[in-house]
Amino acid sequence: MTVEQHSGKPASVAATITNYAPLIAEALPKHLDPDRFTRLALTTLRKTPQLQQCNPESFVGALLTASALGLEPDVNGECYLVPYKRECTLIVGYQGLAKLFWQHPLSARLSAEYVCENDEFHYDKGLNPYLTHKPATGERGKIIAYYAIVGLKNGAQWFDVFTPQQIATLRAGSRKGNIADPEHWLERKTALKQVLKLAPKATQM
Repeated sequence: MTVEQHSGKPASVAATITNYAPLIAEALPKHLDPDRFTRLALTTLRKTPQLQQCNPESFVGALLTASALGLEPDVNGECYLVPYKRECTLIVGYQGLAKLFWQHPLSARLSAEYVCENDEFHYDKGLNPYLTHKPATGERGKIIAYYAIVGLKNGAQWFDVFTPQQIATLRAGSRKGNIADPEHWLERKTALKQVLKLAPKATQM
């Protein structure tokens, strides 16, 4: 019996989390502790009160997706539970993307960088693709490009390069807020997400 059925009132997000604890435990990879994961979810609720206004099922759905991926909310930037109107959305962070990739047995290289106008930067995406990047010493100038590289142990490797305008378009609708990000990790994450679409990823260790 759910909390809502027992009381006749809509269950709170916190009560729904507790009610769905067995399902969350089943979804978690073996290396993650269910009690710890549930505590992290409740801590996230306390840190972001707006989540209390979300539909409880949407919160649990986002939480179950995070648990299936083996990502812990609000821990080391792995993933975030973000309220949008009445819905809770799971946002996978830069560290979460990296974690999923590095858990795969074929993973060998993962990088995302930004390029400035004074850097030495050349690339070709034709039949013989290559990319070289030597950051300038001293004043690097304004950012002119972002790129990400993925490599596998079997020798496969690929990359892609994006202009700031392309990154802005890909990020349209996302909310950066007032987060200090001098190394432009949010934009580099966007470039990395595009390249990782073709990469193998593991959801369990």
